[in-house]
Amino acid sequence: MLAVVAVLVLGCIGFAVIASNAAKTVSSTVATTVATTAATTTNTQPQSSNGTWTTTHTFTGNGTKKTAIFSVGSDWKIVYSCKGMMIAGTATDGVLSVSVYGSDASILDPAAVNATCKSGAALTKGETEEHQSGSVYLNINGTGDWTVQVQELK
Repeated sequence: MLAVVAVLVLGCIGFAVIASNAAKTVSSTVATTVATTAATTTNTQPQSSNGTWTTTHTFTGNGTKKTAIFSVGSDWKIVYSCKGMMIAGTATDGVLSVSVYGSDASILDPAAVNATCKSGAALTKGETEEHQSGSVYLNINGTGDWTVQVQELK
């Protein structure tokens, strides 16, 4: 009888240690994921001690626009804002897509931006970083008003 009690006690202690270690692992994973997500979605400050993000081109419109060809370095980003539109007096979500092309019309990034622009007073905002240098142009397609900026690390 004493042996059975001893086995049960040791089994419970072992289970408690395993559960405790599993809880620590889950807690660590959750904290890491939250920190990574927060940094990705909120970081608009310089990402390098080598410079500051500087707006070099700004495009605004409603509808479709192909930009002029411009030159970029190997680290640049597209920063955008957009909002939905009114259709027959009803606020409706819109869309914004931006594709990056080389000056020779080769497609470099077919879906650099693919956003749903929410209806209402607040703007939908976002950014995406690009890593190809050279002469490029943007093909911007949007419903509702949009602004697209090109920023380079200077």
